[in-house]
Amino acid sequence: MGTVLERLEAAVGGGGVERVGVDPGETGLTGRLRAGELAVDSVAFFAGQAARLLGMPRIAVSPRRVGVNFSSYSYLSIDGEPAAAWAPLSGFFPTADGWVRTHANYPHHTRRLCAAFGLPETASREEFAAALAGLAAVDAEERAVAADALCVRVRRPEEFAELIAPAPLLEWERSGGDGVSRAAGRAPRVLDLSRVIAGPTCTRALALLGADVLKVDPIEPAEIAMQHIDTGAGKRSITLDLGAGNGLETVEGLLAAADVVVLGYRPGSLDRFGLDESSLRARHPQLVIASLSAYPTGSVWAERRGFDSLVQAASGIAVVEGSALKPGALRAQALDHATGYMLAGGICAALAEGNPATMRASLAATAQALIGLGVAEHADEPLPADAAELTGELETVPSAYGELRRACAILELPGREQGAVVPLGSSAPAWL
Repeated sequence: MGTVLERLEAAVGGGGVERVGVDPGETGLTGRLRAGELAVDSVAFFAGQAARLLGMPRIAVSPRRVGVNFSSYSYLSIDGEPAAAWAPLSGFFPTADGWVRTHANYPHHTRRLCAAFGLPETASREEFAAALAGLAAVDAEERAVAADALCVRVRRPEEFAELIAPAPLLEWERSGGDGVSRAAGRAPRVLDLSRVIAGPTCTRALALLGADVLKVDPIEPAEIAMQHIDTGAGKRSITLDLGAGNGLETVEGLLAAADVVVLGYRPGSLDRFGLDESSLRARHPQLVIASLSAYPTGSVWAERRGFDSLVQAASGIAVVEGSALKPGALRAQALDHATGYMLAGGICAALAEGNPATMRASLAATAQALIGLGVAEHADEPLPADAAELTGELETVPSAYGELRRACAILELPGREQGAVVPLGSSAPAWL
């Protein structure tokens, strides 16, 4: 099958691998699985295609810098106050015959989880655990799905492979049409219709290259502030209600003059607004369309909600990284970050060619690719928990939110710096 980098280069027809160099060193991400290799290859793919787009002979990738960026949320702080990683009802829970993993970081996710198991919204972690303890893991998963909540059974890799066949890391196809209409010398215009980590990581990478990235968030449910801050560098931000007022009209006007649109919401959730791939291609043939999902298009779980942590649990990663006593997890949300850089590299390839393209990636395909790399011969030395030991990989900058400590840019590019983070919803709904 080749390395992750070889598979990604083959998907877009190459052109980037000769423009990237990987420095010696470790990422600090490799545990039992080769997450460091996955991370470096995904960033190397992006770097090579970025160099191709920018006309640069070579871009260097630092494994240490990659590891810190993939772990950025762990080091993020505002005025010395660190980001809170997980809500009380997020995590692994034992059931009568196995384990499940839940996601409750957004308030509406917590409400749905509690409703699924007949608990009040104020239920504690202990009360929630007690409700799950008497259920079979498959029953807990089915209850959650019925309530539109987020809870998956921890599976072995072979179980997941029977459920969902391995998919391409990056589906990438030229779309023909009238060609990308971007005027010579103008920065690419990127409309970001995604949230959480993977999609916003993709568009943050494009912003680092100089793209005009306009992030669109719903008014309700509101984005978590620290997640916006973590992935918002260099972008502008607007909030809209697509179902009310002139929200959809505003987005349609932006799309008419955009070069790229990144779709990162649950598949099917934006179809009623005409924001599905086929409708977008019909109305805006100039677009590069990049779609992200938890599970592959066409699979039995194609329209199911999902997050990195849940895909790790469902795909078998949690079993491989865990012990006989409890499932485990990767040292970072590596599926999110890697998939984001894969999409960013695919977008760069399309822009470098100057043709419309459609591409798709999923967290599950990335998970299965990671499992396919096999168990590592040795684990990396973990990244230090103390930010003071990473002074060369972290930066402290002023922001509208306060003094911000964050990971340095994933790539060092001459004349380009990581941009500021603007307040959520503070920008004008127009291209620069």
